[in-house]
Amino acid sequence: MNSPQYIAVESLGEALKIKQEQGAHARVIAGATDLILRMRDRVFSPKLLVDLRQVSLDTISCHAGEMRLGAYVTLSQILADDEITVLFPALVEACRQFAGPPIRNLATLGGNIVNASPAADLVPPLMAYDANIVLASSAGERVLALAEFFTGPGQTVMQADEILTQIRLPLMPPDSASWFIKLGQRRSMAISIINLSIRLTLGAKGAVSDARIVLGAAAPTPLRAVAAEALLIGKELSDQQVDQAAVEASRETSPITDVRASRNYRERMTQVLVRRALLASWDDLGRSGRNE
Repeated sequence: MNSPQYIAVESLGEALKIKQEQGAHARVIAGATDLILRMRDRVFSPKLLVDLRQVSLDTISCHAGEMRLGAYVTLSQILADDEITVLFPALVEACRQFAGPPIRNLATLGGNIVNASPAADLVPPLMAYDANIVLASSAGERVLALAEFFTGPGQTVMQADEILTQIRLPLMPPDSASWFIKLGQRRSMAISIINLSIRLTLGAKGAVSDARIVLGAAAPTPLRAVAAEALLIGKELSDQQVDQAAVEASRETSPITDVRASRNYRERMTQVLVRRALLASWDDLGRSGRNE
């Protein structure tokens, strides 16, 4: 395999022009922690690597009721940001459990998204927070929900001339709580057997007004367990409803059997971990509305 050419661009416009001309033959990089491994295994054989580290895609800002994260914000940047820690704790916990410090210093939020792994650790919390993403090309930008981005393992709706530039997270409403859990053969430095994120919001009378249950490594793409969510919305939380939602979430999965775990084990652990995350989120809400 011939080594790809390399260019470090100084502007997004320059990178977009290259993508317009080269399409899938050019791969953009920032941390490249996963791409290098895929190139080694010949999953990808790009002709050109376009380094975006000199482009300002690593900024963090709060604007018009949403947090905006550049696609090449590193996981270490997220962990060091006090505002993100307060506003989006499930995302911070996912970053904390991701690999080790050397990798977190290089790995980027956008890279974890565009790899489109069903087991990507950062995607469930982002989807639980109703993240939108910005895809840029020479023709302009388009914004879409992250939940609409994935079409299969390693597959997305991103066109060959597009670059992911930004992730936008709407601020959570009051009386909201979120949680992230990862099950792996080790706490970090391992691909998830199952990962998931929960977000609950309570209304004025203590009933659940909104719920997100997002599962990773449980289907060909990251999965929202919408039937399980529906069991919670409009009702006051109870131990029975938490149990029912956990069972329903497991039923919505379609995991595979691989070297890390069997399909049956993933289904069973989904139920266990969804229940655990729902109870943890409920605790964070002060067990509001609990039926004694």
